[in-house]
Amino acid sequence: MPKTKSSLTAAATTYATTQERLDSLIRFVRALTKGRVKDAQSWREWRLDAENEAFMAECFDYKREEGMPSIGNLVKPFFHPTLPLIGLNYTPVAHTTLHQFADGWTPVLRLCRGIVFTRGGRLLAMPFPKFFNNGEHAETVSLPDMGFDATVKHDGHLGIIFEYKGELICTTRGSFVSPTSGVASDMLPPLTEAWKKSRLVSKDITLLCEIIHPETHVIVDYGERKEFILIGAFNRATLEDYPYDMLVKFASKMQIAVTERFVGKSLRDLEEMVKDTVYHNLEGIVVRFNNGLRVKLKYSAYVGLMVVDKINHRYIMLRLMEGSLDKRFGDLPSEVQQLAASFARELEAVRDVSGDKKAKWNYLYSLVPEEERTPYHRGICRKYYTWLTEQKAG
Repeated sequence: MPKTKSSLTAAATTYATTQERLDSLIRFVRALTKGRVKDAQSWREWRLDAENEAFMAECFDYKREEGMPSIGNLVKPFFHPTLPLIGLNYTPVAHTTLHQFADGWTPVLRLCRGIVFTRGGRLLAMPFPKFFNNGEHAETVSLPDMGFDATVKHDGHLGIIFEYKGELICTTRGSFVSPTSGVASDMLPPLTEAWKKSRLVSKDITLLCEIIHPETHVIVDYGERKEFILIGAFNRATLEDYPYDMLVKFASKMQIAVTERFVGKSLRDLEEMVKDTVYHNLEGIVVRFNNGLRVKLKYSAYVGLMVVDKINHRYIMLRLMEGSLDKRFGDLPSEVQQLAASFARELEAVRDVSGDKKAKWNYLYSLVPEEERTPYHRGICRKYYTWLTEQKAG
């Protein structure tokens, strides 16, 4: 079907907007190169300079509010050990803190999800920008009423595959030399041969694949499967985010699997499906709307396993203080809800502890093993006790 005038106009607007954000990252990469930043140590030294921090804030359009981390703590460049390549990734600090701030995830920062440049600033690999779970971010609270594709969200590690000087390279979101990158490199030769023979897949295309392998196991059990599953593709020259039909063609030419598409389901049906606890050993669904917006829907059984894996008294304290406990656990399996409720009851029992404030703090500290009673944990306990006292007074 030929593109309409309106679709061409929308594509041009998207290109211009994305290119403007990429230009900001190119400035940043060139500044790193000029500053001879080439490893983790030189990066730490460079980002601590006040002028460099201000420059970064400008590049990333980051307006720091009270309580927000420094921009230098939100971005981490990674460097190829032998080639003049720089990748950019957001940090765990960004992942755990920016949801609290409406404008924390700037559009430029969201591009830093494994994006790769030459040290001169030429774009080589264009991965997915950061996207969010359903209801997690302002853009996913009220979803658009338009057409979409829904595909299976696989539970491996993301592989970002791109061409550099005639050879394919696969990086992960934060390292050219991670164990997963090593696994992917061992799996690359057949794909490389297919790439060289194909006229459909050009050097400008970034293939985004889920790396399924026993060494990339997260929660879903794939047994002994070892394969790439194509989940997305971008063109680094045109910045096109290829639709599902093109992914099928790319996968066929590359002789790899492609993620499965859900057919005949409304968005509401998909939302209800992922809430049903009968679905096990599945991660979720990615919905890509016709305007390019992506949103993740995760099965409740999967989320339950994720939460059980990290649930502790500190996690429950944080959820109680931000008022999100019911929202986080409301759709999860009953066993997970019961575990969260038991932790909450143990925390609230601090009200019945006799003695002064210090004695009550010590009770909260004692709810976790001694090796976990870090200064950070003790600080959360004290904040929680203050919050609980204020709730009672209110």
